[in-house]
Amino acid sequence: MLLALAVPAMAQVYKWVDEKGVTHYGASPPQGKKAQEVEQRLANPAGAPGTAAQPGWKEQDLEFRKRRIESEQTEAKEKQRETSQREACKQARDRLALYKSARGSFHLDEKGERVWRSDAEHNASIARLEQQISERCR
Repeated sequence: MLLALAVPAMAQVYKWVDEKGVTHYGASPPQGKKAQEVEQRLANPAGAPGTAAQPGWKEQDLEFRKRRIESEQTEAKEKQRETSQREACKQARDRLALYKSARGSFHLDEKGERVWRSDAEHNASIARLEQQISERCR
């Protein structure tokens, strides 16, 4: 069976040029025309145009390492963001506790002198801090 498949593959190919100068190839030479035998060489056919060759193991390994490094960097950035968010929440909670324990609060004017806030302003500051904490701290 294998021999039957190999015979057509080994058939002789002829090349000739017609009266119009067109080159032809065929399994048998034309009658009354001069033809040349074409040397057959076995070769792997080239890939289809527009298709990329499959990457080798080195390229695959480099791509895997690149993706792993990118993933680790993304995780590190996310961890850093979460850490800074937790720290900001802790500071906001500490500030809220301080505002609630204080009898009043003040701010500094342009001369650097203390200006005491009214009870309404103080309570509004506490309400703002509570709102920020409820929105940002989970």
